This record gives sequence, C-alpha cells and structure tokens, in this order.
Amino acid sequence: MTAVTVRIVVRATPREEDQEKFEEAYRQVTETVRGTPGHLHDELLRDAEDGRTYILLAEWESEQAFRAWENDPRHLQMAAPMLPYWGDEGVERRIYEVRARLDSV
Repeated sequence: MTAVTVRIVVRATPREEDQEKFEEAYRQVTETVRGTPGHLHDELLRDAEDGRTYILLAEWESEQAFRAWENDPRHLQMAAPMLPYWGDEGVERRIYEVRARLDSV
C-alpha cells in the first residue's frame, strides 16, 4: 500500500485577547515540530471575515507518520505552548487525504 500525503486541519477560536499570544505560540510550536520525521509543512490561517477563527494546516507524508508523532509522548510537550490559547470553543481536528493536486505553472 502506497502512503498518501495527508493534511491535518485544526480549527480553533482563541479568545480575542489571546490572539497575539496564540499566534506566537503557533510559531514556537512550528519551530519545535520542524524536522519531525514525516512532517512537511505548516500554515496558520485566520478567517478574513470574522477574524476570530484560525485554521492550522499541517502537511504530512502519510497518516501513519502523523499518528506516530501524535502518539509520541513528546507530542504534548511540543504542543504545550498553544494549549492555554485554544479558546472556550475547543478545537476541531480532521485528517484529509490528498487525492489530487494542481500545481501552479
């Protein structure tokens, strides 16, 4: 079975007063995760219409690589800077398989 690249999409709504801290914590976590086997790319997106909702978008070589990191005890240590800022609504996480890709020409 061939490994399929996956995107991890995490939706979070930090409290308004925590948005700057949330973004800084994201940068810290991203630096820590950089170089993790199977991890390819991260992005932090903020909803342009409401300004409150964020999407963390991570690209991994495979779901297996992501799950290995997720199940590693160091995962919580790496993610710790963001935990206080997830907001009252919590987070929603989904895993999507990349089925097709159109690269710009």
